Order: sequence, then C-alpha cells, then structure tokens
Amino acid sequence: MILVSGASGMLGSQIALALLDAGMGPVRGLYRSKASLDSARQSWEFQGFGARWDEVDWFRADLEDPTDVEAALEGADYAVHAAALVSFRKKDEHLMLRGTPMLAEHMVNAALHHGLKGLVHISSVAVLQGTEVPLDESADPQRKGLNAYARSKFDAEMQVRRSEVEGLNVLILNPSVILGLPFWADGSSRLVRSAAKGLPAIPSGSTGWVDVRDVAAAVVHGLRQPAWGERYILNGSNQTFEAFYGGIADRLGTRRAPVLHARWPYELAWRLLALIEALGGPTAQLTKDSVRAATNKGGYRNDKARNWGIAFRPFDATLDWITSAWK
Repeated sequence: MILVSGASGMLGSQIALALLDAGMGPVRGLYRSKASLDSARQSWEFQGFGARWDEVDWFRADLEDPTDVEAALEGADYAVHAAALVSFRKKDEHLMLRGTPMLAEHMVNAALHHGLKGLVHISSVAVLQGTEVPLDESADPQRKGLNAYARSKFDAEMQVRRSEVEGLNVLILNPSVILGLPFWADGSSRLVRSAAKGLPAIPSGSTGWVDVRDVAAAVVHGLRQPAWGERYILNGSNQTFEAFYGGIADRLGTRRAPVLHARWPYELAWRLLALIEALGGPTAQLTKDSVRAATNKGGYRNDKARNWGIAFRPFDATLDWITSAWK
C-alpha cells in the first residue's frame, strides 16, 4: 500500500489519482479538511475520474498528532509526503515554521517505526540558492536568506535527511511553482483567481513553472524506478509572470494588465497593506515575500529529471488546461 499525505490538496490528490491510474494501488489518502476533500473530488470529476474516487482509502488524520500518523501508516509499504502549509502571509509564518517541519518529522518517525520501504518527499525549489541562474541540483540548500515558506521547507528537508541517516530510503523532489486546476482556495489556485479577477499591474519577474500532472507522474516514476538518496528539480519551463498572468487573461477573455518594471511601487504597497492589516484591516494579499518572489528573475534547470525519464508538458498546454476549469 502507498500512503499519500496531503491527499486532499491540489498536488496530493493528483498524486493519489496518478498512482491509481498507473495500477499502483491500494492507495491510502490522508486528509484533514472536508472542504479540501470536496475540492479534490471536484478535480477528479472534472478530469473524468469521479468513478474511481472510492478506490482510495480516505483516512482522516491530524498530522500534527504523532499517534494519528502512526495509525495512518499502519500497513503501508511506501509513503509520499505532500502535506505542507503554503503561504506568503506574515500571520502564517509561525504556523509554517512550526507546522511544516513537524509534519515531516512525524511522517518520517512513523515510517521508520513501521519499517517502510521508502518515502518520496515533496519539497520545493525555494530551498535552493546559488549564483548561477538557472539553478540546478548542484545548488546548495541553505537556510540563511530564505523567506519563511522556504525556511519551513528547508527544515522539513532536514527531518527527511535525518531519517535517511537512520536507515529510511528517501527520494526528494523539488518542484517549481505547481500549476493545477483552480478548485482550492489557497496555493497556486490563488494565482489563477487573481489573474481571472484582473490585476492592476503585472510584476516583471520570472520563475519556474510545472504542471501538477507532471509532478504526480514523477512520483509514480520514482516509486517504479527508485533513485533513493537523489534530489530532482521538477520544472516544466522558466517563464515571466507576464507570460503567466497575460496568458490566463487571454484565455479568459479579460484585459491584459500592463507590466510594471519598477520595483518600488510594490515595495511601498506591501508596507501600506501590512500597516492596514496591523490596524485591524483585511489580511494583506501582497506581502514582502510575495513581492520579492514576483520581482526577482529566477529559473531552474530540468536536465537531471529529463535524463531520469520525466517529460514535461508545454507551458501553454498547462494554461489551456487550468483555464478550461475556470470557464
């Protein structure tokens, strides 16, 4: 049996679906929120797999409770750890820095206790730093200089690496910005929602993007042809935020926002929004970390993953897919 944590999320649900579709069941999917589980089911139905929903052993568990995790991993042969908190909001920093590493710690401890054959850990390119852009797997993960989200993912990786020293077979996958169907309230679904509503301006930065189906396929590949101890960057292509937001706008028939090349208006905006939030106003949707991420020019190589046997969908095909669910 293969256990998938975070199976009600955009990525985890796609991984569970890919495992079933590849004939690698039984699959146990861990979830915490019924609302997120409903979003996952909506995603499966949109993709034409609604009839297979009950083939998953949906298991409600609080991953912050080690006894829940121990019970969830009973009888599992492998685990895929996809659960994490994704946010750039200041108010979520403590939750991420505490919660994401804790979830990883509980997962690997239970995996070691139950003697699992291996664990696939979904990390992020956010942990990688280097002077050569685009970055590849030689980039050294370092905690210093990372934003709160990246630090939380780094700390989770350290838990996974610790379990490797203790004898657990581990494979680490580092996806770039994962694009999937916009049925969830958070994560990259929020980017699609923002684009659909229309932006006053588009930042001039760039980053890596990857289709959620390709990440799920990489998990399947990693379990079929294990490369324990390795790290793979999963990145479909490097694109500007103009290509993403403009591409969404074109497909939805909305106005393309202009590109704002100056950085200072964003820097001023997040400070003003943070002050308004501190005075009791609404939660700021623009933050220091999100501004830095959107205005930097970044990118990642995918040579190692391609040589391993992973194929990536074209960026335009992914945009076509995710916007087809919005119309």
